[in-house]
Amino acid sequence: MDDETPLARSATASRTRPRTSTRPRSRRIPTSSGALGWAFLAVAAGVLPAQPAYAAPPRPVIRADADRDGLLTPADDAGKGVWTQDRGALMLPNVDDDQGRCPTAGPGGERLPDERLADCGDATDTVVNGAADLADLAPVSLTATRVPAGTTATVSADPASRAYVRIFARRHGRMVLLKPEDRLTADELRRGVRLGVEATDFIRDPRTWAGFTDLVLRVSGDGATTEDRVRLRVAPLVFQHDLMPIRQLMTADHTTEPAEVERGKPYDPAARPRPVEPGEAAFRRDLRRGLDRAGLPAPLYNYPTGGDVWMQDLFKTAYASLPAPGGREHRITVLVRSADVMPGTATPAFPLRDASRSAFPLLRGPGTGVIQQYDATRVGGEDSQFYGSFSSTGNFGTLPPYTWQGRRYPVGRVVYGGTGGKESPDATFTRMLEAQGYQQPIAVDTSWLGVGHIDEFLSFVPARNDRGWVAVVADPDLGRKLLEDLVDKSRGGEPLVRGIAPQGTTKPGLTVAGALRDPSLTRGTEIARKGIESALRTLREESGLTERHIIRVPALFEKLDLPAGYPRQDVVSNYLPGAANGVSTGTGVYLAPRQHSPLNDGRDTFEQAAEKALSGTGTRISWVEDWDYSHHRGTVGRNRVGIAAWAWESGLASTEQAHRRG
Repeated sequence: MDDETPLARSATASRTRPRTSTRPRSRRIPTSSGALGWAFLAVAAGVLPAQPAYAAPPRPVIRADADRDGLLTPADDAGKGVWTQDRGALMLPNVDDDQGRCPTAGPGGERLPDERLADCGDATDTVVNGAADLADLAPVSLTATRVPAGTTATVSADPASRAYVRIFARRHGRMVLLKPEDRLTADELRRGVRLGVEATDFIRDPRTWAGFTDLVLRVSGDGATTEDRVRLRVAPLVFQHDLMPIRQLMTADHTTEPAEVERGKPYDPAARPRPVEPGEAAFRRDLRRGLDRAGLPAPLYNYPTGGDVWMQDLFKTAYASLPAPGGREHRITVLVRSADVMPGTATPAFPLRDASRSAFPLLRGPGTGVIQQYDATRVGGEDSQFYGSFSSTGNFGTLPPYTWQGRRYPVGRVVYGGTGGKESPDATFTRMLEAQGYQQPIAVDTSWLGVGHIDEFLSFVPARNDRGWVAVVADPDLGRKLLEDLVDKSRGGEPLVRGIAPQGTTKPGLTVAGALRDPSLTRGTEIARKGIESALRTLREESGLTERHIIRVPALFEKLDLPAGYPRQDVVSNYLPGAANGVSTGTGVYLAPRQHSPLNDGRDTFEQAAEKALSGTGTRISWVEDWDYSHHRGTVGRNRVGIAAWAWESGLASTEQAHRRG
């Protein structure tokens, strides 16, 4: 599929920015969903939006929103049987749980297997689950027409897609499942029939289902049968990117086990849990200060992990959406669970990271679905023991929107760490991302990192430049140069790590001068330099990234001392907390871990250098203490407010222009 989305090209200058509204939820974090004022919902309420009058066609025809304006009009009829990049109707994968009916525990509080927990959503039943679920159905109509008495009709999906598509019809005042054999009467055809269509899932593997369905209308009467059809495609799964302002920030709650919430323990995500981990109180304090500085008044939400600190590795936030009238969108949020098969603890029933299960009871609900995708054959295999960390969602990011060589990427591109061999994420997971067709993934080599996560050296923040953003990149050479400058100022005898007790470091007593001679830090710098430059080379080739789009911040990398015979050698990790391993709020504030490097003119040397590097972008750093707590990303942003899938082109332009105005 071409790099430009079909909906970008069909967007018009008259469209406005998408608006979203929030659905109320019980005992859950509020989630953002798209506006609900689209044609099909209005029909359900008994009120149709005003539309031009058109002459009735000579026979019933089936119509879907092929021109992507959120309305059903004769303008949709041309070429409706062929889905192209410029035209074609869409349907939502209806994976949310609008009435909270999905079970989270079995009889007596028994924990459900991962597959059973995930195998529930509005598309797993055959009813419309209330008004909110009705809004998730793609509008389709059978036009009103003059038909002879005795005429009947059927509507069905083509056999190849039938298992992935459900059709509902408004009959006798309510929406009911329309089976392939169900016949519509002449009276219904004369009045016009309103249908709603849902997909039961995203595209997982295009070899199984490529996401298309042909809805076929067969009209029988006067001894003859006529046929009409329209093609729809399932809306893609789209990862959020770092230019989208964060609406909610979540961090781990270690006082509650995931199983407790699954079994129905009342849980308030906005309540402040008691800090129990070393450094947790300081971490939370600084996060709150950073959110306040970013102008984000929402509470710092909590997520029960039972002790798992690394929130960024549990799931990614994505969305899927449909066009709505007036250039708006109707959106569902989708949390994509990490495909990290846990070494030592994974079983066929419970293969994935336990803390990521909390997304089902806590976050799945109205307007929000949770999905998982992993290769079950990896459970108990060698790759999960030595290479499984590459599947953590901390190894996935999103290049923000950009244009390069005449190609527009209006929702950006997924970027992840992997070599294509064992040192790569779950292959079924990346196949699913590729199959969406909209954020063509870029793989960069992260095999030189002990954990293997791309977020250890790369993130993105808004900036005042031609693209509207920059990449924040760890620079081990800059880190060493800053230490050399301190030695030149006769400060080489000072401790390398400031403000941390020696026993809290892996190299107690190490000085600035000693760090420059230390074999593991010296070798770590060499390995990291080559690895980072290789990754940047790939990004230059794939996205046209240039030095003016790169902000280099200081870093120190240490070569890990691994046992002989371990299948991965010459790998590194950050020795000081990585300033590139932060969280963009999307509002001009970047949350980054405190550096604890020696002072220079009364300021932390590494922090001062990072702030100077970002000073021209319009993004400021808010430092967060996490040495004792996570030394890594301990948060995850949810429900970023950003550009909708069906107004991507105009949204990209406004984002770029806003940053240029600065």
